[in-house]
Amino acid sequence: MSEAADVKTTDINNKSSGFSKFKKILIGIVVATIAGAALYGAGWWQGRSQFSSDDEPIKQELQQTKELLNTATNRAYLMEARGDLYDVTVNLDERNFGMANTRLQEAAAALGKVEDTDSNLNISKIQELQKVVAKKNINVAVNLEQQRNTVLSYINVLNKLIPAEGNLEIPAAEEAPQQ
Repeated sequence: MSEAADVKTTDINNKSSGFSKFKKILIGIVVATIAGAALYGAGWWQGRSQFSSDDEPIKQELQQTKELLNTATNRAYLMEARGDLYDVTVNLDERNFGMANTRLQEAAAALGKVEDTDSNLNISKIQELQKVVAKKNINVAVNLEQQRNTVLSYINVLNKLIPAEGNLEIPAAEEAPQQ
């Protein structure tokens, strides 16, 4: 009978040993999960605090970029208007009066899109020029040389209103041009 008693105690010891291994594994998983969550939270908090302290330079850079974009957009509108006015003179030389009037309206529309948010432009003069150009109508029967000189005077006024081009920074190409 002692063998039967030994077998029963061995089975009980094996069952409790198996159960204790399961408990150890379960406890290890729970501890690892809690430790992982704690480390993740600490890393997130530290990373977030770095971004919060770095916000000011990023905001300043964003503001500068917006100002550069506004300046470039205004310059593009002014250059578009100038190109349209030069096209008017070419259209007059070609006796294409319909296209000349269309280009005048396009020049007026481009001038109307200019917005001076940083006070770098003489916006009142630009608006005044825009109104004059919008009212101008090319006539067939009128002296073409006089009309051409009027459009050229608009171009001269516009050239004085376009701010000088600053240093253009062209980003370097990632690859050298292939020859």
